[in-house]
Amino acid sequence: MNKINLRDVPEFEQRSPTGKFHSFAQNVSLALGGIRNVGVWGGGHPFDFQVRRIPPGAAVCPYHAHIVQWEMFVVRRGTGTVRVGEERREVRAGDCFLHPPGEPHQLINTGAEDVEVFIVADNPQLDGFYYPDSKKWGLRTPNVFFKMAPVDYFEGEDTVVDAPAPAPALTPPATPFAARCKHLDDIAWEDWQSPKGKFRGSFRGISLAFGAQHRTPVGLGGHPFDLELGRVPPGATLFPFHWHALQWEFYVFLEGCGEFRLGDATFAVEPGDCVMAAPGVGHGFRNAGVADLLYFVVADDPLNEFWCYADSNKFGFPKPRKIFRAVDVAHFTDDEE
Repeated sequence: MNKINLRDVPEFEQRSPTGKFHSFAQNVSLALGGIRNVGVWGGGHPFDFQVRRIPPGAAVCPYHAHIVQWEMFVVRRGTGTVRVGEERREVRAGDCFLHPPGEPHQLINTGAEDVEVFIVADNPQLDGFYYPDSKKWGLRTPNVFFKMAPVDYFEGEDTVVDAPAPAPALTPPATPFAARCKHLDDIAWEDWQSPKGKFRGSFRGISLAFGAQHRTPVGLGGHPFDLELGRVPPGATLFPFHWHALQWEFYVFLEGCGEFRLGDATFAVEPGDCVMAAPGVGHGFRNAGVADLLYFVVADDPLNEFWCYADSNKFGFPKPRKIFRAVDVAHFTDDEE
């Protein structure tokens, strides 16, 4: 399945025995054929998209940090508090924030109505997590939770005396949380259009606003996924029909109505519709309504990539950016003989 509306995605309740941690999750990526905690290496998607609803007074989950996984939150409605270290930051509808690995964090609904958030996370092959409040650890996979007992390397092989106490070894993010929490209105729109105006739109580069560098390894300034807010004016098409060799793109439509072309199919899209465009699948869409078409798009932003504009037989490279048509030549040309 490549398209689904949020109203058709089942909601699963998660609640601790006392109700301190309480939320309702819609696993959108799973509904679109993803596999929980499995990336493309195991037949899943490169990132996970989820909608979470948190009742007043509850936290979405215990205070925790990931060793490998990144998480991005977008607040859709309600007000809450993000706990990061000693910091408490109020968030409201329109705020977005990023938690890289190594940063303990927690979202609490401190308002009077439900908080609803979009959550984007990558799907690393291995991950672990640490819960500072309870001194617990977790491993994924095999999805086990435990507290470390003080042991020596040779425990069971020799006599153990005064073994050291365990301690987490998490590397904190290079930037403070304040630099990774912004309201969407504080991120400027960037406009673009083709010479004749058929293709035009605007976008807010959310990941770029948090310091991400496009098509760059995570250790060198890149992020494992890219998030943008986009809009297309009435009558316009966002971009020419094309497919990617490696990149995955996920769209969730927020306002307006449009027409989406995916592979050999063409269908209408409305608020709440979610569409996944996998590598090798042509895609493009236009605004078929009378108001702006607003959407979020998530892409995995692979380091090496090319794309093809199937309607015009053009190809593109991202770095350096080149658009060209391929010309058939012999494997061995005269200048090589």
